[in-house]
Amino acid sequence: MEPTDEAVNKPNESANKPKLVQALKTVDNKELKSTGFWLNQVFLVLSTIFGVYLAAQSGLQQALKFDTFSKMEDNFYLRTSLFDEVKDNAINIRAYAERLAKSPSSSEMQYHKPTLEKYIWQTMQYSPTTLETPSIFLTQVRRFYSRANFVIEAALKRQMSARQASIELIKIADMIELQTLPKLQQSALKLQQQLKQNDIIIGALKETDNAN
Repeated sequence: MEPTDEAVNKPNESANKPKLVQALKTVDNKELKSTGFWLNQVFLVLSTIFGVYLAAQSGLQQALKFDTFSKMEDNFYLRTSLFDEVKDNAINIRAYAERLAKSPSSSEMQYHKPTLEKYIWQTMQYSPTTLETPSIFLTQVRRFYSRANFVIEAALKRQMSARQASIELIKIADMIELQTLPKLQQSALKLQQQLKQNDIIIGALKETDNAN
């Protein structure tokens, strides 16, 4: 009796089964079915995400810290420079007031008219750290320049006597030298101290070796 077509085709079907199915039969699925395996995978993913988050947070905090200290250092230089500039102008105004007290001629008054340096004061309007300076200092310096210019111009135009202008200029110089400048200097030194407490020496955040 000859074998039927169905019997002949069975071995061929078995031989033609996909290799992937045969391979899967050999896989040990015990590890995949284990709860511990999946928990380990979850913890691995979570720990990776958490590690990346902590690294990003640390980097952000360091960047913000550096930016804060850098602005503090910039403002220290700004206050110190403003202090020096205003101090020089106050000295010049006082010297001019002493000259006016002698009732000089108009030509002499004009010739010795003090030049008020305002490089730092005018540059401050372009500095992003200017408004971090206490407003009381900015207001007092602004009034100092405004009042001094008014009195000097009034004396030159003979709208105010030379002796009266001398008295007014001395008052203006006294106010800025005795009230504003000491506090401005103290505020700059306070910034320096705060930086020092954070182990930052003035100039450390910037290259100053070639400053001279």
